[in-house]
Amino acid sequence: MTITSFSFLLFLAGTMLVFFIVPVKHRWLVLLAASLVFYVLAGSWGMAPLLVLTTAAVWWAGRKIGRLYGAAEERIAQEKPDREGKKQLRAEAKKQAKRVLVLTLVLAVGILVIVKMTRIFDGFFGGIYEALTSRVPGAALILLVPLGISYYTFSTVGYLLDVYWKRYEPEESFPRFLLYAVYFPHIVQGPISRYNLLGQELKKELRYDRTRVAYGMQLMVWGFFKKLVIADRVAIYVRTVYDGHDHPGSIFLLAMLLDAFQIYTDFSGYMDIALGASQIFGVKMEENFNHPFFSKTVAEFWRRWHMSLGSWFRDYVYTPISMSGWMKSLNKWNKNHTSEGFARFVKVAVPVMITWFLTGLWHGTGKTYVAWGLYYGTLITLSEVLQPFFAWLNRTLRIRTEARSFQVFRMLRTFCIFMGGRVLTSPGWLRYTLRVLQSILLNLQPWKWFDGSIFLYGLDLNNFLVAAAGMLLVWAVSMLQERGCVRDMLARQNLVVRWLIIYAAVFAVLIFGIYGPNYDASQFIYMQF
Repeated sequence: MTITSFSFLLFLAGTMLVFFIVPVKHRWLVLLAASLVFYVLAGSWGMAPLLVLTTAAVWWAGRKIGRLYGAAEERIAQEKPDREGKKQLRAEAKKQAKRVLVLTLVLAVGILVIVKMTRIFDGFFGGIYEALTSRVPGAALILLVPLGISYYTFSTVGYLLDVYWKRYEPEESFPRFLLYAVYFPHIVQGPISRYNLLGQELKKELRYDRTRVAYGMQLMVWGFFKKLVIADRVAIYVRTVYDGHDHPGSIFLLAMLLDAFQIYTDFSGYMDIALGASQIFGVKMEENFNHPFFSKTVAEFWRRWHMSLGSWFRDYVYTPISMSGWMKSLNKWNKNHTSEGFARFVKVAVPVMITWFLTGLWHGTGKTYVAWGLYYGTLITLSEVLQPFFAWLNRTLRIRTEARSFQVFRMLRTFCIFMGGRVLTSPGWLRYTLRVLQSILLNLQPWKWFDGSIFLYGLDLNNFLVAAAGMLLVWAVSMLQERGCVRDMLARQNLVVRWLIIYAAVFAVLIFGIYGPNYDASQFIYMQF
């Protein structure tokens, strides 16, 4: 069961019915039961015990760390030692807590690493499996990957680190913590929620609110439109072009452009469906997109795209590295023994490159994702280090950086950089990526855009027109969203106008959505992570 399936809509309707019937104080239990059922129905019934085991280990570790800190404070209150004695007791408690933290991280992150590494050795182990059983490995191996493992691992690990750093108290109730980990709107593709946000939202009195339910449903319809009408339509063209064969550069260039819109409408479409479903129950989840294609720099783009992942790596990887003792020592040594420019470069490059290397591994473990991570790490490092040079260049060329034309240029530049990152991963392997780029540079053949050749790759003229109209609509709505909440704007319209727009959106999904026997709605792009 996926969230674009009719069975999910039935599941959601049944959950809503039970949720709003039971007393308010028990509604969180309905969400917990529904989340576990969803996890099983989504295809990971065999991995559900592993999810519960991992979550239980993190929950136990959080309580253990909290009790170690609490015991130290009780001893301080009872014994009333001097300042040095207090420091020693707290240091000992932190030392013991660190052991618990490390052991639990080895378990939780180790499982994630093993799952990721199996993708590298999939061919090797698949060959062994086939030799021993005389059967071709397929779905049997895929089922070994727990659904949403990257998302619930990062969410629970972030919670444990926050408890260790004393940012908030540990959760005492395991069912409450399990609900936070497995809450069905975010278990498959995120967002990577923080416990102090989602965990507390799930503890509120979740009461019925007609406006909130209507807003949630409207957001879901918008998500279905982006996913089914746009993303899955242009995906046909992108998959057909990236088939491992050589094509004219113009065909590849169009595939790069459509691929950028595909992943955006695919991923943000899922987020809209997930956030809308959660809003129906009165649970607010973190936003994961903030119109990233309006970004003027690469760094800004990644503050607007997959925001929960970016903030997670910033808080739990980049900042700890930047503030670590070894990094401070390295910066101090460079400051005293090397040039100012080199010292600044190292200070920026080391935490950025490590963070983006790990971000690449989070998305995938092949060479393509390592290259992808290093690509963005290098660009962000250079943009930061060369910022004084760019400022000098703008002054020298008398470029009015505040002009609207320059801002549009920066947005187009950032979009092109994003397309460059996608072409590292979408074709499937780096050697094919090089062939794609070579064809664009040396064999463009731009007339292929006008002689009907683009219609030979799975989409006819009508489908291209539908996709283009959909993308223009997404752009228009995004412009409106920059001014405020579109659903509030819709609510202020007359009843006839409001319902005409809603019906038009629903029928657009039903009529123009991609369905049929050759269509597979079971995979969102980010489900693989």
